[in-house]
Amino acid sequence: MSLADSLKNFKSERAEVVSRNLAHARPATTSNTPRSNTPRPSDQKRNHDAAFTGPPLSSAAGGEIMKLVVNAVQHLKEKGGNLETFDEIVRYLSLPVDLKTPRGLAKFKQALQIHHRLQYVPASEGKGGKESFKYKPLHPVTNGEELKEYLSRLDSAQGIPVRELKDGWADCLSTLNKLETQGFVLLSRTKKDNKNEPKAVYPDNPAWHIIAAPSAKTMKDPATRHEPPQIAPVDADLVDFWTKVRLPVSENDLRTELEKAGLTPTSAVREVRKGNLAKKERKRGERKNGRKTNTHMVGVLKDYSKMKK
Repeated sequence: MSLADSLKNFKSERAEVVSRNLAHARPATTSNTPRSNTPRPSDQKRNHDAAFTGPPLSSAAGGEIMKLVVNAVQHLKEKGGNLETFDEIVRYLSLPVDLKTPRGLAKFKQALQIHHRLQYVPASEGKGGKESFKYKPLHPVTNGEELKEYLSRLDSAQGIPVRELKDGWADCLSTLNKLETQGFVLLSRTKKDNKNEPKAVYPDNPAWHIIAAPSAKTMKDPATRHEPPQIAPVDADLVDFWTKVRLPVSENDLRTELEKAGLTPTSAVREVRKGNLAKKERKRGERKNGRKTNTHMVGVLKDYSKMKK
């Protein structure tokens, strides 16, 4: 068969294959063809969670949840540590329509559960057998007895700022003043603007104080007979002696007082001992028993070692 005949057969076979493929090809849809509403197989199979929760929340709904959480925290703080069910919180806040869906309520509850200033209580221990929340203050103290126990368990002596104590116990000032007179706490007070308000609370013990003897009127009155004893005031001569003690005003005065007492101040200049800093020249000794080379030429080369100076 010649080359021309082979090319002719190839073109005929190629034409038949092309025509056959075009016959079985899928017809192209035009813009005028109506689109079918039949759902795809992937849309027909949806799990239970997707069908329950619905479409994801928008970013605006997420910002609205954060605002509601702030309002819920403030509301529970005003309750003074009392439990509030989740349904009561929702009714108080009046959630928008887009957050009243099952997905929106679930997201709002989750935001309350992970908040660091709220405590989640399960339904088994909650109010009325329902899931509840309560405010978690900076310090778990709401009365005098809890304060004394809490101070006894502190690892450090830094005390508690009164402003932090008011976070969960707003009306604590009267109880603090009473505990101070009984010797259970120590209070540091601020002198700013002529105010004598407590600034910080520290643990104390009545056994470390001089207790005043109860008066006859106190013993006769049944209402005050069983009250804790009061601390006796410090003697005037001791207060006078303490106030007359004056500390050095400056570091120079403090250094002078230490030197008078025979003590060395830590700020004193230390004397640096200077040794002989001249570097000594090292003398190199002559190498003995050094390694010899060219030992294989001992009988050939002439030995000049005897002529060495």
